[in-house]
Amino acid sequence: MPIYEYACKPCGKVFEELIIRKADETEVRCPKCKSSSVSRLVSRPAPSKSAGGQTSSPASACGPIG
Repeated sequence: MPIYEYACKPCGKVFEELIIRKADETEVRCPKCKSSSVSRLVSRPAPSKSAGGQTSSPASACGPIG
């Protein structure tokens, strides 16, 4: 279930919203001013962390192969 980041056009508030179904996106409203005039922002995915706190590659995050 993706969490998307939105920006409200009238008041400028940036907020996150959990979207379960694509149809839910039409119901997104600003938590501050309740406006439905919002736009989804493009955000970078967070890097994964290994047990030692080091950033790992996607392949090593899955575990050993074989």
